[in-house]
Amino acid sequence: MKTSSWLKALAFAAAILPASTTVSLAQAGTSEQLKRAGFAHQGPGRHQGNGEVRAYVEQNVLPVVREQRQKLEAQLSAADRAQLSTYRAQLKALREQGKALHQALRPADGATPGQRPAPTEAQRQQLQQLHAEQRTIMQSVGQLATKYEAQLKQIKADVQPQREKWEADITALVQKNLTPEQQQHLVQRKEAGKEHGGRRGHHGGMKLKFFGPTRFLLMDPNAPAAAETATRGAQAAMYPNPATTTQRLDYEVKKDGNVKVELLDERGKTLRTVFDGKQEKGSHSLDVNLADLNRGTYYYKITGKGGTETRRFVKE
Repeated sequence: MKTSSWLKALAFAAAILPASTTVSLAQAGTSEQLKRAGFAHQGPGRHQGNGEVRAYVEQNVLPVVREQRQKLEAQLSAADRAQLSTYRAQLKALREQGKALHQALRPADGATPGQRPAPTEAQRQQLQQLHAEQRTIMQSVGQLATKYEAQLKQIKADVQPQREKWEADITALVQKNLTPEQQQHLVQRKEAGKEHGGRRGHHGGMKLKFFGPTRFLLMDPNAPAAAETATRGAQAAMYPNPATTTQRLDYEVKKDGNVKVELLDERGKTLRTVFDGKQEKGSHSLDVNLADLNRGTYYYKITGKGGTETRRFVKE
């Protein structure tokens, strides 16, 4: 195997789809879009843009994706739900093996930058085996997706307006943080795409792939949402949930300072600000009037110096 081949295999080992949680899917999707825009390269604004895109996806995209995936779950047969759980566990195990192998091939302390130790024959074979097993699982998921082709098409059609807005918003977030060199690179890629009949011209925009059949099926609808896992032990709580006319929101402020609590609809659009002011570190509660809301899914977005948390509830 040539050096370039095993390096590609190594890259694969570190990037096997982590399909067990919604957080992982968010990260995988965001990273891919950033790479395609040339934004994943080193340069000023890189970390700022990455954080902005990730926050946008978590606050606006994932709640809708999660909601649609939960709707599909009810339409899957019990056998298919069980099979998907098995696939998720298998992919998670493969990813852990890939991470371990990646760590073993990291340059030693003091080594020349950019140089990795050559893999042993056993490590090469392990990389190939990981790749083959992952490919087999993904093919099996793809075959399973054909059984639900009609439902998947309907879901994509239902969220098409939102998808177009997401792609435009994320494209704007990425492009505003590009360095001049990265912007020029992006222009060149777009022009190259036009010369190839437009097949590569899509690089100027973000093509979110959360609703791809395989990825969408692998998403675990019962896994904690991104914001829920980020603050274990200090999560916001809502009672009652589902709610009727009023609801109590209990939440934790991590740092003294300004805190803003917003009420969002199921598309992530802000309906109103519930609270905006200074609060001390510690536990706080708000009684929220929901009498004017129609039945459906809504979210609280809590923003403070300690970060942002989004919590989902249902209005009956």
